[in-house]
Amino acid sequence: MQSKKHCSICGHNIFTFGPGKRRAPSGELPRCARCGCLERHRAYRFALEALAPLFVNHPVLQFSNDVSAPREVFTNFTISEFEGDNHLDLAAIDRPDNSVGFLIANHVLEHVEDDHAALTEIDRVLTDDGALFLSVPDLLRVARTKEYGHARADKYGHWRLYGPDIVDRWRRAVPAWRGIGVVVRDPVTGAPDRATVLSRSETTIAAASARLAAAGLSPFDAFAPPQGGEAAA
Repeated sequence: MQSKKHCSICGHNIFTFGPGKRRAPSGELPRCARCGCLERHRAYRFALEALAPLFVNHPVLQFSNDVSAPREVFTNFTISEFEGDNHLDLAAIDRPDNSVGFLIANHVLEHVEDDHAALTEIDRVLTDDGALFLSVPDLLRVARTKEYGHARADKYGHWRLYGPDIVDRWRRAVPAWRGIGVVVRDPVTGAPDRATVLSRSETTIAAASARLAAAGLSPFDAFAPPQGGEAAA
């Protein structure tokens, strides 16, 4: 269906049903008919465009072939695609220590059996001033993380559904991490989504917060107790 709104990834204005013939909560069609992106991809694009200047000349590693990031602006952008020739194990990343300036993992961590190992591996490969851009599905929809005990086929291979206690996992894995959260909205359907930027570097976190604020977003302390408005994201 043609819309007056445009995809923030490719500029197209025709949208179709999402997976399982679903519509967005607003009732609008969520999938771009040209590039195939969904609500979260268009929402994260705003945050990633704001952050890109901080890492444009740093090695960037993205897990999954996610279209959210503006890849063309980075001088060194690598994608790890599950079961592809370039596949990397997030829990045992085949990269040297301190070799990645910016790591992007959108809707990936829930697919990893040992998420503690994945988080410590991310920290190992990041440079001292590097950062992780992380998002997971339906964050804060449940009071506590629900572990399934196996990769559920009916949940797209997810091992768990994260709750607000995800911050405790970050603390246990990498106590030195500091972080900011940001809620962004899809310009087509209005659906909100939440992403987190984590880093050991206070300078990097401050710069990321400033860039997001300058883009009209409202970054907040990712380790603070969730507020009522965040739960809707």
